[in-house]
Amino acid sequence: MAAGEHPVALLREALAVEALLDAAWRPAELLGWRHDDGRCQARVRLDWDGGSRVLWTPLTLLRLPEPEALPEPDALPEPEALPEPVAAPAPPTRRAVPPPVPPPATAAGRGAVHRAARPPARRPERVPAERPAPGSDDADLLRLQVELLKLQAWVHEEGRRVVVVLEGARDAGQGGTAAALVEHLDPRVATVVPAGAPDRAAHLPAAGRLVVFDRSWCGPLTRDPAARAAPLQDLTRLEEALTGGGVHLVKLWFSVARADADPAAEAALVGATSTPAAPWTVLAADDEGRARTEALRHVLSVLDYRGRRDDVVGRPDPLLVAPVPPSLLPAG
Repeated sequence: MAAGEHPVALLREALAVEALLDAAWRPAELLGWRHDDGRCQARVRLDWDGGSRVLWTPLTLLRLPEPEALPEPDALPEPEALPEPVAAPAPPTRRAVPPPVPPPATAAGRGAVHRAARPPARRPERVPAERPAPGSDDADLLRLQVELLKLQAWVHEEGRRVVVVLEGARDAGQGGTAAALVEHLDPRVATVVPAGAPDRAAHLPAAGRLVVFDRSWCGPLTRDPAARAAPLQDLTRLEEALTGGGVHLVKLWFSVARADADPAAEAALVGATSTPAAPWTVLAADDEGRARTEALRHVLSVLDYRGRRDDVVGRPDPLLVAPVPPSLLPAG
């Protein structure tokens, strides 16, 4: 193997696991993993033949520790009450100042559309201190990668056709998420269609294949409703034909709050192309690391593949992942 051809992902700290060797589960330490010729190999250290050995082994021969159950949202402790503020002396009487003039209706409307298109921000005071932030736990990410290998086997062996669409604001983390989805998968089974690729129909998967469209599904946004009406109708008809033909279609819209975002155009496109057969799910992607983990979790949770462990996949964080608000859907 050429140097650097298969980079190794190293854990910050060795993780206690069990490895299946000679038909017996043996205590071991997980040191890292790599992608090797279409498979994910784990690097483990264990006592074997009277000495300490470091081996590469398939993930299927590893038994990771069980994930810790997280408390239900209703069971999270309430934040401690703040002490009552000390009353300050009354300020001297001043001449009344007229209230500020509200912003123009168009600006308010744009802000309202953007707020409706994005899930609410996380409230840090509602998260217990012992709960790790999503995306910070190497073992949790490795468990999701194992589930992705199960998904790949289900797609390949049962001849499934899966399309994962990552769309939304420019540079919102779609590329990193696409790379994470296929990082340890066989490139003969799972491929990525990069941003700007023409003719989406030419990249649709055959049986036994999974394709990730990285900002290459909807095409460039336009501010002119008349100019985008026909292409969007063509897109929804294509999606209905795909889902009607048995294709598993998962659509994630990455939304970020920044100055160059166009919330009105985004909301119009999301609302016009979210249908019962092919709905959008909105991902608050301002924190790219956490958004990437929740995107993987969402894809795994909506595909009912063989051998899925729901205790590992869990549920996507509802404060980061949410269905399209009804206010954005077309009337009727």
